[in-house]
Amino acid sequence: MRISDPNKLAGRIMEIKHGKDLTEVIIDIGDQPVTATITAGAAHDMNLHQGDKVFAMFNSTSVTLIRDGQKNDD
Repeated sequence: MRISDPNKLAGRIMEIKHGKDLTEVIIDIGDQPVTATITAGAAHDMNLHQGDKVFAMFNSTSVTLIRDGQKNDD
């Protein structure tokens, strides 16, 4: 997968906090955790789980999660 946006961080999901409408996804990127708030529907559709590899893409106002369709490998 190739993405042109240079503002991305690779990491693993540390914790997922499900809410009625929104879900917080806490990602371990190395130095400190990054938290992304996404819709509960998006979290469900992405089938996110603790330990999954993800990319956090961000701009000045938001963070976007990306997960490819490949199986998670260590």
